[in-house]
Amino acid sequence: MLTNLSDIDLKLLRVFVAVAQAQGVSAAQEPLQMNQSTISTHLSTLETRLGFRLCQRGRSGFMLTPKGERILIACRTLFSAARDFTRVSQSLNGLLTGDLQIGLVDNLASLPGSPFSQALKQFLQRRQDVQLHCRICSPGEIEQGLLNRQLDLGIGYFGQQLAALSYRPWLAETQAVYCSSDHPLFTQPNPGREQIENARWIQRGYLLAQQLCPLAPADLGAVAFHMESVVHLILSGEYVGYLPTHYAARWVERGELRQLGGPPLSYQATLSLATRPQPTEDALTALLEDLQRQGGTLS
Repeated sequence: MLTNLSDIDLKLLRVFVAVAQAQGVSAAQEPLQMNQSTISTHLSTLETRLGFRLCQRGRSGFMLTPKGERILIACRTLFSAARDFTRVSQSLNGLLTGDLQIGLVDNLASLPGSPFSQALKQFLQRRQDVQLHCRICSPGEIEQGLLNRQLDLGIGYFGQQLAALSYRPWLAETQAVYCSSDHPLFTQPNPGREQIENARWIQRGYLLAQQLCPLAPADLGAVAFHMESVVHLILSGEYVGYLPTHYAARWVERGELRQLGGPPLSYQATLSLATRPQPTEDALTALLEDLQRQGGTLS
């Protein structure tokens, strides 16, 4: 039975949290940089220390026990409190510290002027010792990560904004319809609205495009959650779909994509900064300030 937490116990608890988040021992090997045998040994040691089983694991699959679920919640509370303590103590010295978990949609690198990179540059020139963790996510994954406290900041398109999160408009960009050079519409001089609307389309895996775009295509032949998935499907020659104009530009220049319908069939989409309400972390507040200095409207 565990009566006092030692450094060893904290290490074992972190292993348990990583396994729970990865939904299995095997999947936790890469984030923990440990082999399966070592992870299993750590879990068994922790269960012995606690006096009860945390999870079912083996050929039947991975599943937390009811006590394991409660310990996972307690671990997240414990580690969050430890991070808060570190942030407070170091911020009193004017130093920005801690970890920032950032989720991004996958087409920010092509934004004119590289506003995200420029904001990071400004942030990194501050007096700081912050560990940045960046990952590519769909809008839904960003919102879920914020709700689960696995992300601190998300940048993406959010069609239905959740009451439990805070959203700040950041950049407005133009999205237009494209087909590839292998699509029948590519060689037609001026394909009409009806022809474009009746083509086979790619549906976004989130609501933004369906809410804003001026078309209502009936033949939705594929679903995509990331812009790179959209462009792969368009390049197959079988589909048309919306892409940000800055993102599509490289393929247009090479003659591989063509914009269809021009401005009448285009729409403005807003990239937003999503956080939990009223963030208290000094590092996150500072990064939001640097990002908002780079905000605006793109052509």
